[in-house]
Amino acid sequence: MNIDVAFVPAEARRWPSIVCVVIDELRASSTITTLLDLGCTDISLTASLREARRLGRADGSLLAGERDGRTPRGFDTNNSPAELARTAVLGRSVVLCTTNGTVVISRLRRMTPLLVGCLLNARACAEETLRQALSLGADVGIVCAGDHGRFALEDALTAGVLLERLLELSAARRVPCRLSDSAEVAIRLRWTYPDLVAAFRASSTGQLLRDIDAEEDLEVCCQVDSSRTVPVVHVGSRLQVSRVAPLP
Repeated sequence: MNIDVAFVPAEARRWPSIVCVVIDELRASSTITTLLDLGCTDISLTASLREARRLGRADGSLLAGERDGRTPRGFDTNNSPAELARTAVLGRSVVLCTTNGTVVISRLRRMTPLLVGCLLNARACAEETLRQALSLGADVGIVCAGDHGRFALEDALTAGVLLERLLELSAARRVPCRLSDSAEVAIRLRWTYPDLVAAFRASSTGQLLRDIDAEEDLEVCCQVDSSRTVPVVHVGSRLQVSRVAPLP
C-alpha cells in the first residue's frame, strides 16, 4: 500500500483513485468531528457565505463558520469546537462555512472516499482509512488543507500523527506500506515537535486564534484520539458530511 501526503491541496490534483483523508486541523476538521460527536443530525459544507445563509433559511439550520477567524454577520456561532461544545446542537442540522477548510473540501469532492481527519479522531480515522484501502485495493493520500495554498504547520503535524497510527495498524496486520518522500517528512517533522499544543500556539493559525481570543480551541483540538467519530464527505445536490459507522 502506497501512502502519500500533500502538504498543500494542489499537490493532490494528479492523484489517481485513492482513499483520501483531508486535514484542516485548526479548525474545520476538528469542528466537523466535534459537531458529529455533539449529535447534530447532518452537516452541509459550503465555501460561500451567501449560500450558507440561503441553506440556513431553507432548512432552519444552525449557521457556523468564520471569515478570517471571526463570526460572519448573521451566523449563530463561530467555527470553534470550544464554542460549539457550549451550543445546543443536539438534533440540529448545521451549515458550516469557513475561510479555507470548506473551500478545500469542496475542491477535493472528486476524491472517493473522502474522509475528514484531525487529532481528535486520529486513531479512528487511521483504522477506517486502512479498512477502506484494503477493501478497495487502493492506496492512501493525506491532504493538508494548508493556509490559502501555503504550508500550515498544524496540518503537517497532524498528518504525521495520523501516519504513525496508520503504520502501527498496518504493521499489526502485516500490510506492507511504501511512504512517499513527503510522508516520510511528515513523520519526521512530528518527531521534532513532541509538544503539539506549543507547536500549534506558535503556528501562524495559532497566533490568529490568540489574536481573536480563541486560544481555548488550541487545547481542545489537541485532545489526541479522544473521538471515535470519522466524518465522510458525500457529494450530491449539496456537499454534506456524515459519520462513518463505527468499527466494532
